[in-house]
Amino acid sequence: MNPPAPTADTIARIEQAARGADRGVAINLAVEALRRGVRHPLVWTLVAEGLEAQGRLPEALKLLQRATALAPDDARAWFGLGRVLFSLGRREEAGAVLDRGLTLSPDDYRGRIDAGTLRLRLGELEAASEHFQRAAEIAPEAAEPLSALAVVAGLAGDSAAARGAATRALALEPALISAQIAIARADSLDGEPAQAAERLTRLLVRTDLADAQRIDIHDLRAECLDTQGRPAEAFADYAARNDVMRRVHAPSLADAGREGQGDRARRLADWFEATPPGPWRSPASTGADAVGARTTRQHAFLVGFPRSGTTLLEKALSSHPDIVSLEEVDVLGAVGNPLLAPDADLDRLIHMPAPESDALREAYWRGVGEAMDAPIDGRIFIDKLPLHTSSLPLIARLFPDARILFALRDPRDVVFSCFRRRFRINAAMFEFLTLDGAARYYDAVMRMAVACRGPLPLAVHAVRHEAVVADFEGELGRALDFVGAPWNPDVRNFAALARTSTRTPSAPQVARGLNADGVAQWRRYQAQLAPIAPILEPWVVRFGYDAD
Repeated sequence: MNPPAPTADTIARIEQAARGADRGVAINLAVEALRRGVRHPLVWTLVAEGLEAQGRLPEALKLLQRATALAPDDARAWFGLGRVLFSLGRREEAGAVLDRGLTLSPDDYRGRIDAGTLRLRLGELEAASEHFQRAAEIAPEAAEPLSALAVVAGLAGDSAAARGAATRALALEPALISAQIAIARADSLDGEPAQAAERLTRLLVRTDLADAQRIDIHDLRAECLDTQGRPAEAFADYAARNDVMRRVHAPSLADAGREGQGDRARRLADWFEATPPGPWRSPASTGADAVGARTTRQHAFLVGFPRSGTTLLEKALSSHPDIVSLEEVDVLGAVGNPLLAPDADLDRLIHMPAPESDALREAYWRGVGEAMDAPIDGRIFIDKLPLHTSSLPLIARLFPDARILFALRDPRDVVFSCFRRRFRINAAMFEFLTLDGAARYYDAVMRMAVACRGPLPLAVHAVRHEAVVADFEGELGRALDFVGAPWNPDVRNFAALARTSTRTPSAPQVARGLNADGVAQWRRYQAQLAPIAPILEPWVVRFGYDAD
């Protein structure tokens, strides 16, 4: 693009300022140029950078979309767009955008750091490490990529590599917070949780902590305190971490005018409790001609609630040569959620015309095909998403012949684990950031599940997590029989499969193999869980767990 003078002179001055040490000067010049009516990709990119720093992400997004549309070969605009998309939680899009920028400018230091950070947040440690290593080669005097490599090594469980990279980073920049956190993680991995907790405590008094760093510190210190048998202090750190996360995500997720996930489950439960069962017994169409129905041997959904043992069960089943699974991708919701929306006519779901239900089935199987890396022809296909429990009406209407595997675990362990573990925050996971919110969400979903069991013509098989741990082969054998697969010893290889998973916080635990660490962990936190005991007690009793 060749702007006319005097715009060309303005852009030249901004370009020169952008190459200088003070980025703020370039941003201020770009803001002034935009006020004067200058329309140029560099101006939009720099103004967006300033808006991003102020947290005004939607405004920054619009400017960067203009910049990339007008100048598709401008790597800076693509990098800026990737950062903003990432901050908005649109991580898959952000990854593609950052990769586009790196295709244009593979040796861009900031682009490498941003791409590595994104891959790190997605749990893709190997890809993150490659980006950070390249950044370290581009700028060997920079501490940031070394610190990032230390973080990756710590998350991968390599304490020696984490400590080495962090030490080199601190030699270049002694006050670097991320490197200090990485050394604390190395201490924890080396069996020194008290030493790690002390280091983290010293960091918490610093006034220059970013929110993400404060979250990391509370999260790691909580685990160190838990390891030391100090549940009250660990719980306080989990709560402090969640408070920061709640403050960070509230502007985009705590919309007072929008129905919460728990509210949706309660609304649907109310409706089912008042709906006669008869109409559900006659499906609108069998869907026999749908593409997926023709090619899969059996279709099953693995539902329940997060932290109910669904990852262990899914990995074990997926290790069977006859079974393939889709993990944590909401194809069903993308197709049918509008039918369950607050303003939807739910009775219309019951009386859906056959052509409409067939079209939705086709859309679902197309989405599955796009999301899957493995072929599903002739195999048993399992769609695993715990909170599909709230979509059981859709499943019943669109896939009445599907099998439903319902994962159960002690409600106290489930809710505490949802509060304790660190999820990628979305509208559903936002509910877990308070203990009361997690308990009420669980109560709403279980009430919904119970209300659906009578009216919906679905075949359901409950799988209790504690039983899987105690009698793995017996419980897996019964689950396999339910979905139509013979016993196969390959299901014992679930840990190896879990090591490749990045979608759930359960995967690293499942990758350690079968263990009883998660059974009755709530007992150590019984005092802290006392406020939610009345909410969970009916489910403890209903599901047959010891109420004491």
